[in-house]
Amino acid sequence: MYVRAVPPTDLNKNTEWFTYPGVWTAYILIVFFSWLMVLSVFGTSPGIAWTI
Repeated sequence: MYVRAVPPTDLNKNTEWFTYPGVWTAYILIVFFSWLMVLSVFGTSPGIAWTI
C-alpha cells in the first residue's frame, strides 16, 4: 500500500573534512598570509590593498 522511498544518492561525498575543528581557521590563515605575500611581492600599501 505504501511506496517504498529510495534514499537519494549522496553525490557530494567529500564534505567530511568541513566538520573537522580547525579546518576553517587554517583556511582563513592560509588565505590571509597568501594575500600578505601577494601584497609584499607587488609592493602595495595596506590602504591600496582594500581597493583591489
